[in-house]
Parts: sequence; C-alpha cells; structure tokens
Amino acid sequence: MSTVYDEVPYANLPFSQARPSTFTTIAMLHGLSPPDPRRARVLELGCGGGANLAGIAAANPEAEAVGVDLAASAIELGRATAAAAGLDNLRFEARDVLALTAGELGEFDYVIAHGVYSWVDAPAREATLAACRSHLAPDGIAYVSYTTHPGGHLRLMLREAAEWHARGLDDPVARAERGRQLFALLHQLEESDAPSFYGGVLADELRALANAQPQVLVHDLLTADYEPVWFKDFAAAAARHGMAYVGDAIPASSRRPPWSEGVDAFVDDAAGDDRLAREQYFDLLMLRRFRQSLLCRDELRPAQAVDRGAVQRLLVTADAALEHAPPALRAALDGAGRVPFGALQERLGTPAGELAETLVEAFDRGQVAFHAVPSPAARTADQRPLASALARSQARPGAIITTLENKLVRIEDEPTTALVGLLDGTRDRAAISAAFPGELTPEALDGALAKLAELGLLVA
Repeated sequence: MSTVYDEVPYANLPFSQARPSTFTTIAMLHGLSPPDPRRARVLELGCGGGANLAGIAAANPEAEAVGVDLAASAIELGRATAAAAGLDNLRFEARDVLALTAGELGEFDYVIAHGVYSWVDAPAREATLAACRSHLAPDGIAYVSYTTHPGGHLRLMLREAAEWHARGLDDPVARAERGRQLFALLHQLEESDAPSFYGGVLADELRALANAQPQVLVHDLLTADYEPVWFKDFAAAAARHGMAYVGDAIPASSRRPPWSEGVDAFVDDAAGDDRLAREQYFDLLMLRRFRQSLLCRDELRPAQAVDRGAVQRLLVTADAALEHAPPALRAALDGAGRVPFGALQERLGTPAGELAETLVEAFDRGQVAFHAVPSPAARTADQRPLASALARSQARPGAIITTLENKLVRIEDEPTTALVGLLDGTRDRAAISAAFPGELTPEALDGALAKLAELGLLVA
C-alpha cells in the first residue's frame, strides 16, 4: 500500500523526550516502578524512518526495539539505518495500527506513538490507544503525543485558511508551498504600517509556519486528518482503554507558572483535588497546543503529585535555572553531572526528607532535573574513546548525527568526520593520531575529544 508518506517522506528525526529513560524518570516521580530502560523491550507505532528508535537502540545495546509503520519506504529506510550501524537489537515491520489492537507483536515495557494520534481518523485514534494498551507490560509506560486545545484552535484556523488559499491544487507539496506563502504574508503584516490582527501568539505560530519545510506542512498541518483534542477528552479516551495519565514527558509542561496569587487561588478552587482538571486548567491558561503524555495501566494508580520517597532513588543534575537555586545546592550540583541522591545528601549534610522537599521545590522552579539512570554518554573521553556505532555510520561532512541522549548535532567538516569514524573503541590516542588523515597534535585531539564528549557522542 502506498501512502502520502511514501510520496512525500517526512523528516526523520530523534526526539530526546521520546525515549524510555525519560519515561522511567517521570513514572518513578509519580510513585511507579517501571522497567529498567537500559534493558527494556520498546515498541514504536508510526516509527517513520526509524531515527528515534535507532537512537534508543544505539544508546541501549541490551534493549530490544521494534518499529512499525504503514509506509513501506519508511520501513526500508529504518532497516538500512539499522544495518549501517550494525544494530542487531533493532528491527522494523510494515504494519497497520488497525491490525495491532490485540497485542499481535507481544509484550513491551515501553510503547511510543509520536506524531500519530492527532493525524489519523477516529478509528485509527482508537486503534492507537488499543495498540498501546494491548502491548503494554503490567508495569510498562506508553507515550502518546497529540495536538491539543485551546491552542489547537489557532492552528485549525490557519489550516482552514491555507486549505482555501490552496484550492484547486492536488499535489500535496504544491498545496503546502501555497499555504506557506499565505503564512509568510500574514506574518509580514506585522511589519507593515497597516493594522494587523495577527500579532501576539499568532505571530509565533505564523513565524514557525512561514519557515516550515514543505514536508512538515504536508504531514503536520495540511494532512488529510488533523484533529486537536482537549486534554480532558484524551484522558477519558485513555481511560476507556484501561490506561491512566501519569504525567507529561517534558516536566515543565505541568509546572505551575509564576502566576499571581489570585490565579493560583482560582485554579486551586476550580480544580480541587482533581489532577486531570488541574492539567486542563493549565492548558487553558497557557493556550497549550501540544502534549506528550505518559500512560500506564489504570490499576497502577500513579501518584497525583511528585513522590518525595521516589526522589531519593533518583539522580540529580543542574537544570536551566540553577543560578536561582539555594547557594549550597547550586555549589553541590554545578558542573557535577548526574549525582545520586545519597551522594548529594552526604555533600550537603541534610536529612533525607528535608533534602527531598528542597529538590522537589527546585524541580518545580526548573532549577534541577531528575534522572532514573546514568547517562549513556561519557562526560570525558577514556583511553580508547568509543563513539556510538550509529554516530559513526552517520558521520560525514554536513551530516546530522544522533547523540546518545537522542539529540541532534551537525558535523560541518571533514576532519571531525574522520575523527568520529576512528572512534571504534579499539584505538588509544596514539593509534588515533597515526590513523588520522592529516596532522593532529595531542592538544588538538584532546580538545576534539572533549568537545565530542560534551556533545554526548562518546559511549560511557
């Protein structure tokens, strides 16, 4: 079966938030005991060309990963990626989610459905949730991303305007380009002297859409099916399939913004003890248009708030706003990497309960982050540096490379490409310099290896 994804390939990218180690952390924070992500069974529904799953498999060689997609060309690309990197723990199958609602592929610890739910028709949306639930291990976690209201209404308005502007065109790329031209014009109105009603939030939307690649518009906004949903309705749909909301893959999505006391009081009064209602109010107040929700089997009953006891089993790192953290905590974490709770407690000399409370407050303010497992990436280069097999297979000038944290870096030059290709774990620094095609001083090599470690390209 040929799909529009075969005709117009979609961007094939990894997503750092769509990986099991992230899911594990959020699940633990809500009192659950999910499987070890380093040795997990992972299923991705609608995997596309497999870049996200390839990053997971490369970073976790003891994990088993399976990707399914309806587009045969995407599956072939995924298989080629796995073969080039020698990822024996990764396989791809061309399957329809409508035929995967009864656990046909077996049991998985983590199920990922990124960019599927809001971009398919109603039967396929129900099938996506059924597939997540039927393949989910008893203690597993499912990840589903979707566009959501009220922000989704803004995109729907722009979608309808673009569809009208592209009337008479059948080619999806031509329609996307026609729509993009309209978005660019509406964005430019802000720069003219004439009145414009497209400022504020819409200006941000239009800026993104005016600069979007055609394939992004074809599949994200102008696809045949585009259905933003209210969070309350998504949570209800998940409940019908025997799943409960755990949290969002990006913790900041559920952090209380620095509202006034009056706004806080309004939300507290309106939502009461209903966490789902509180999340819906957050969406209303922040005009949210996208969510990345984690689900578990409903019998597990995840905690409504962050579990202080779970914090004591996690690793702690500095986050973006660390400079605003208490001085002692800032000094203990700055530049320290992922610190076990016990080690941090020893450094600070603080009772466990008190430290856990301090860390939760700092987490809510974006000052610290939690992690369930150590990073797969080395902080420094060892005697025989090893870049992941996936990174080595991707390395070429101008290429985008997947890091061990499922982020993206671009290699611009031939020397860096050559260096990454030599980092197969068999060579020490002398052997690397001898095999390098050109002059490479010890100082230059140390500097390059330090940078590759900083980017997350070296295996721990």
